[in-house]
Amino acid sequence: MRITKDHWSNKVEHTSLLGIRILFTLYRVLGRLPFCFALAPVVFSIWATDAKSREASRDYLTRAYRAGYLKTAPGLFTTLQHMFRFAETILDKMLAVWAKDYAENLVIENEAAMTELINEKKGAVVLTSHIGCLEALMHHGSMNNLPIVALVHSANTARFTKTIEKSEALKELEFWEVTELNPASIMKLEEKCRAGYFIFIAGDRVPIKSESVVSIDFLGSQANFPTGGVVLAHILKMPLMSMTCWREKSAPLTDRKATNCYHVRFAGLADEVILSRKNRQKDCERLMSAFAQELELALSHSPLDWFNFYRFWSKS
Repeated sequence: MRITKDHWSNKVEHTSLLGIRILFTLYRVLGRLPFCFALAPVVFSIWATDAKSREASRDYLTRAYRAGYLKTAPGLFTTLQHMFRFAETILDKMLAVWAKDYAENLVIENEAAMTELINEKKGAVVLTSHIGCLEALMHHGSMNNLPIVALVHSANTARFTKTIEKSEALKELEFWEVTELNPASIMKLEEKCRAGYFIFIAGDRVPIKSESVVSIDFLGSQANFPTGGVVLAHILKMPLMSMTCWREKSAPLTDRKATNCYHVRFAGLADEVILSRKNRQKDCERLMSAFAQELELALSHSPLDWFNFYRFWSKS
């Protein structure tokens, strides 16, 4: 696949770890309201200077509006709200990563399905997405010693990803940097599978060095989705699941101890993934369509929580 200028890996990393740590310290000392006041000019500056992110945000929000997930047609102010939501969510991510006293506020839907697999030491390939605060769930998994390997692509978020990987709060999780799956990495994953690990892999980011994509309907138009997770579940002979996460309730700005509540939803996509040689592409399309439906379900609950600030759909 030729990497175009609109590919997510070409996005500039705006993350400043020093800036985040300063804001995080401000939150810990003074609370959420002063944090938000300090955050506002930072977000506005990025929003004002990053035209591509604004355009990508408006493109997505317009599609979400047409799907009935937004009550009013989005304008420039809505894109600013969208970016501010992302910036505010970074606080939740950092709380999960840095705060030793962090108590995640989660509502987990279909957790029994995960528990059953854990008890049977079967594991699964779990397609994740850039919705909400995945780190809160990772914190929950690490605190409960869940066997998880997270496959990460840090092409444009290297500094941020390294911070997460070095987190003491997430030390029970394993992070593997991958730009593409190769025989060596698959062999290592097979060993993890035999020990009942869950393999987390993003389902809403087109791979950097791969032709493994399918075009499916998403929010009313065709969009490319990666098939890496589907193929991996097929090779490893593991169940395929999806995991989405969205903010269910925001913490009061004046409550210094309260945290945002996130709804985590697990859904089974296939007990066993079998890709036939003849219909391999269609099999992948069917499973990724099911994942896209889970994605839309999450967006219907909280449309501002999807943080893909690049052109997800083709311009045609």
